[in-house]
Amino acid sequence: AEDGWRGTSPVKTYPPNKIGFYDITGNVWEWMRGGKHKARIVRGASYVDSTDASTNHAATLGARDTLHGTTTTANVGFRCVKSPKRRTEHHYVYHDEQLQGK
Repeated sequence: AEDGWRGTSPVKTYPPNKIGFYDITGNVWEWMRGGKHKARIVRGASYVDSTDASTNHAATLGARDTLHGTTTTANVGFRCVKSPKRRTEHHYVYHDEQLQGK
């Protein structure tokens, strides 16, 4: 790849996009829901660009291709995500020991 990495780059190597997301596209083709076993959908492009390295196009979220469901290669993967923790609210209740005791 032209970015200096031999394969995938470490997370947060590049700055986030305008809304704060890192590494949205370009590291690996991402498996998507849908398709059939022999034609599973992938999107986004990777560090070798096309799924079979035969074409060179801009890595975009709109880029789509299909691969056999048993394909294993370093430039195809999936995105791991984590749900944000639920916000815990703590309500302070004032306790006056002189009025209410210990």
